Amino acid sequence: MIKLMIVDDESIIRKGIRTSIDWEALQVEIVGEAQNGKQALELVQQLMPDIVLTDIRMPQMDGLEFAQQLKQQYPFIKIIILSGYDDFNYARKALTIGVTEYLMKPVGADELTTLISKIGDEINKKKIQIEQEQKNQILMRENFPYIQRKWLNQLLKGETKINAALLNKASQLRIPLVGPEYGVVVVDVDDFRLNTEHVSDREIELIHYSINNIVEEVFSSVFLCTACQSDFDNINVLLNANMQNKHRIMEICNEAQRCIARYMKLSVTVGVGQYVSDLADIHESYRQAVYAMQCKVYRGKGQVIAYQEVESVIQGETSKRAILSPSEDEKELLEYLSTMDKAKIDELLDNRFKQFAQSYVSYEDIKKISLKWVILAISHLEQMGVDLSASKQLNPYAEIEKYETTDDIQRWLGGLFAVFIDAIEAYKNVRYKNIVAVAIKYIHENYSEEIRLEDISAQVFVTPNYFSRIFKEETGQHFTEWLNKYRVEKAKVMLKDVSAKIYEVAERVGYNDYKYFTHIFKKATGLTPKEYRNRP
Repeated sequence: MIKLMIVDDESIIRKGIRTSIDWEALQVEIVGEAQNGKQALELVQQLMPDIVLTDIRMPQMDGLEFAQQLKQQYPFIKIIILSGYDDFNYARKALTIGVTEYLMKPVGADELTTLISKIGDEINKKKIQIEQEQKNQILMRENFPYIQRKWLNQLLKGETKINAALLNKASQLRIPLVGPEYGVVVVDVDDFRLNTEHVSDREIELIHYSINNIVEEVFSSVFLCTACQSDFDNINVLLNANMQNKHRIMEICNEAQRCIARYMKLSVTVGVGQYVSDLADIHESYRQAVYAMQCKVYRGKGQVIAYQEVESVIQGETSKRAILSPSEDEKELLEYLSTMDKAKIDELLDNRFKQFAQSYVSYEDIKKISLKWVILAISHLEQMGVDLSASKQLNPYAEIEKYETTDDIQRWLGGLFAVFIDAIEAYKNVRYKNIVAVAIKYIHENYSEEIRLEDISAQVFVTPNYFSRIFKEETGQHFTEWLNKYRVEKAKVMLKDVSAKIYEVAERVGYNDYKYFTHIFKKATGLTPKEYRNRP
């Protein structure tokens, strides 16, 4: 509703204005009336109308003086003057004051309705505009860190064209780009993913926020700078450097390390890119800072690493590629897994990671090679029929991101392959038991028949040699030895029946040769079948 206030010293006119128009239909509420300008000013402060309809000639304070003071105090209020005096000087002064409309009495209801409706529409449009601007400002304040972060990261990655519009945008986002030189520092929390895997997203966000604040505060003590979280878990810092402060970069990096350790109890590795004089080359300084930071894969955590210290390593980039994942290593790895030789796997990993260190293979390449080994191993075990239900919960692509040095990655691989070996061993034990159990059941049901090794191995779908080996591993006896002992035990029971002939007992337990049965029985019991039956 639009709020309207009427100011006139004649009550009959105030009443006429109030009753001659359907204000509700116009979405207008008459919130107050006043007899003169002085009284009106006091009411305005309480009622805050959108429109004031006032006469000119009133006691104590006339309409023009009232309008002037009202405009000075509340410039947004619309003022309509109703005057019974056709005097150009009045109208001119009213316009000078900023009065919205100057009407001559008498004013018809239709004319006033049209005017109020028009002004009301303007007020509503303005209110909507103001509300939208306020919402935009709130949205901007809430999302400012994200917008600033996104824009700065695009600049550092070289995704933004350097021009006047860019500099204007940087100014709006409070990112100083005054130079004359620029540099990038990357601050990375050591073991961040490993230490926060059971931490809530809110807590992780607070950690990033706190580190960002510490970093920006420390660096801004010497440099004009902006710090923001990267697209990953580290903090990027864009520095403006000059001859007075550029040499202090390592000092400030060390100070940032100390402050984060003191207040956050966290270790960080800092990568420092070289200065560039052209903002268009800032992406190169960023690339260098990231490379230097990732060199902790060999140099260890908790260090400040300047790109210029490791620059010579890049010269061997071509030679690095020559040692990437030869198929011979993969064959050996799968062979050692099959034979469950953990010592050989550890030796293979030791040799491989020594090669990585000697050739300064990049962190990303080490991850690719390591992931390839893991995926090959999982595939190999699945082909063997090993149950990997527990390992299937493993996401190696996410898991490897927790490890930041060659030692960490090697330990992770060694532990993972140990788990695979345990799975193979468990699988073989279960499989052996199943095979032997089926074989023994078959013997129980068919011991009176001729049973050859080839027959029983066919029943369990393995080769005779394989069956012999696992049967011995599971029972501690050779298959033939176990079968003979089982038949002898069955024969002992049958011999208690004195009406049964001994040769008949031999046939019933699977021996067609009486002499051979006697030999086996005596070897097992120390007695012939006849002696066993006749004993007291």
